[in-house]
Amino acid sequence: MLYIDDTFYARQALEQQFAEFADLAPLQEPGGHIAICVPDTFLGLAMCLYAREHKLSVLPIHGNTPEALAKNYAVKAGCGWLFYGDINNPLSLTVAASEPSEAGLIQMSSGTTGASKCIKRSWSDITTEIDSYCQHFPEARQMNPVVACPVTHSYGLICGVLVALARGQMPRVVTNINPKFLLKLLLATDKPLLYTSPAMLSTLIQFWPKGSHLHAAMISGTLMSEPVFKRVRLQVANLFQQYGCSEVGCISLNRDTQSANAVGSILPHLQASAGNEPGEPQEICVSQRMSADTAPVRTQDLGYFAPALNGESLLHFVARQDDTIIVAGMNIYPQDVEDVVLSHPQVRDAVLFKIPDAQAGQRACLQFCTDNTLQVDELRRWCGQRLADWQVPHLVVAVPEIGRLANGKVNRKQLAASWLASQGTSSEGQPCQENDPRLTAG
Repeated sequence: MLYIDDTFYARQALEQQFAEFADLAPLQEPGGHIAICVPDTFLGLAMCLYAREHKLSVLPIHGNTPEALAKNYAVKAGCGWLFYGDINNPLSLTVAASEPSEAGLIQMSSGTTGASKCIKRSWSDITTEIDSYCQHFPEARQMNPVVACPVTHSYGLICGVLVALARGQMPRVVTNINPKFLLKLLLATDKPLLYTSPAMLSTLIQFWPKGSHLHAAMISGTLMSEPVFKRVRLQVANLFQQYGCSEVGCISLNRDTQSANAVGSILPHLQASAGNEPGEPQEICVSQRMSADTAPVRTQDLGYFAPALNGESLLHFVARQDDTIIVAGMNIYPQDVEDVVLSHPQVRDAVLFKIPDAQAGQRACLQFCTDNTLQVDELRRWCGQRLADWQVPHLVVAVPEIGRLANGKVNRKQLAASWLASQGTSSEGQPCQENDPRLTAG
């Protein structure tokens, strides 16, 4: 049926697990809401499959989540029970009564632009997504899925595991995030299709044997910078990219990714609107084709459609609306600036975020990491030669590391808040001098 790292679980193992679930009273409540937070990946997957089959709503929580935080998530999601650590001692939770609704999968949004929130999607909607995904992505039928991303999130759970099971394939879920372990596994797999994050794929490619290619990889969650994308593209024979949101699931999929921001064509069961010109992106809005009475989902992402070489209309992601920086009426999209900064040979990581400014409304602040002695002034000159005047960051700060979430995303709001809280101080808590090489303002 499926592998977890090197361990194979046959369907008999799932049926045995289902039999154990049948003895648990919390799983027999019609329309019940449960949360599962266990270190055993197979156990967590089995409970999700059981919930789907028995019309329960389930919130899967990463097994390393502290108990207090897991309880907080479960209560927020309206779950009356939390299976924490194992299944034999479920925790009863007090939650407010809610209106009856169709059973489904509950997910916590990433919260990269604000507080996280609970999103519930019905199992019937997810079945529609799976059918549409399989139809839209036939290439995967001849490949062996390797899921190296959390299966507590919809990308790994739905697109990685449930889609593979719907195709009659045996997905291999990888919980060992050591790149060398993953490399060994992929080299031993015939025609692997790796589901992973851009950050993990970028790291993996650094270890990939020269003269050979990774057969196929799917990335999602955030865009690669253009310099990183070019390096990865040379090492992956079939590079796929998908885009989605918690409210809808997978929205688009690119079956031949030739540019970092091209996130593909819209899945058949959906319709979407966005801008029609690269320089004039608009908010991406999505709706179900067969649900005319349902209001479109406003993704708060900016994008545009452009034709590919084969004539197919591809959606291109530009930025989160909240991440767009407006300086004296001019729009700055962080990815555009970050791509230029990361093309500097001495920069290994960079992020652009906005801070308020009394005169211009907002200002662009750049944090960058370098392993060498790259000076701020030198980097600003580099930007000035390659960017429009309004795109050149007003503040440039060298930092040891840039804080990222597990999926490689950055919380730009949090970076801005941290910066504002430490205004006028260096990383050591001392006032910055005008000649401090770590900081300069344009």
